[in-house]
Amino acid sequence: MKAKKNLALVAAGIVIGAFLAFPTAHAAEELLTAVRSSHQFFLDGEKIEMEAYLINGNNYVKLADIGKMVGFNVYWDGTVNIDSDAPYTGKKPEASSTLEEVREEIAVLVNEVRRENGVQELAIDERLMIAAQNCSDQKFTWHHNQDECEAVAASGYPYGFGSNLTVFTGAAVSDIAQRAVDNWVKSPGHFRTMTDPDATDLGVGVTVEDGVTYCYLFLGNPKTNNPYG
Repeated sequence: MKAKKNLALVAAGIVIGAFLAFPTAHAAEELLTAVRSSHQFFLDGEKIEMEAYLINGNNYVKLADIGKMVGFNVYWDGTVNIDSDAPYTGKKPEASSTLEEVREEIAVLVNEVRRENGVQELAIDERLMIAAQNCSDQKFTWHHNQDECEAVAASGYPYGFGSNLTVFTGAAVSDIAQRAVDNWVKSPGHFRTMTDPDATDLGVGVTVEDGVTYCYLFLGNPKTNNPYG
């Protein structure tokens, strides 16, 4: 068999074998035995050595071993993951960018949107960065005005601010910044906040947990006051 073209067939064979091994429910006291298989295995017409075990007449092999032989990555990240486009390492791939870099990228993209709409760019303010990260870490899915105001006040930022929040699932780390800003651009209220001509500073918070991304954007405005400041 050709390795890449038949990856789906290999996986299907494993699933079918597992199904055939357990056609009906077994009594709790029934025991299954596994013995080392003496069968031969071939890849692209060549004999290969692969550890396998016979259970109820079916061959079972390690998925990781198939990944090594065929040339795709298999790794554990709470669940078994298969990446057919990556070589086998047995490890979860490292993110192409860190969340700190994502926060900086969001700031860059926000300023691009502001330039395109004829308003001044914003300076990154570490106090607002701290406050925004604090709020994103709370994993809010809607605005909590008092909590946001208290977080900004606690960070030491002395003025009022505007706030944007977006929550989404299924984004690769490298796609988070663009997706967050796109969400805000498409929402009239969030867009107005992001392009407020009186804003001078910004802070960004990004938190990812269980495949869900939480993004906060705070835009400081010296012409307003924080009611909890």
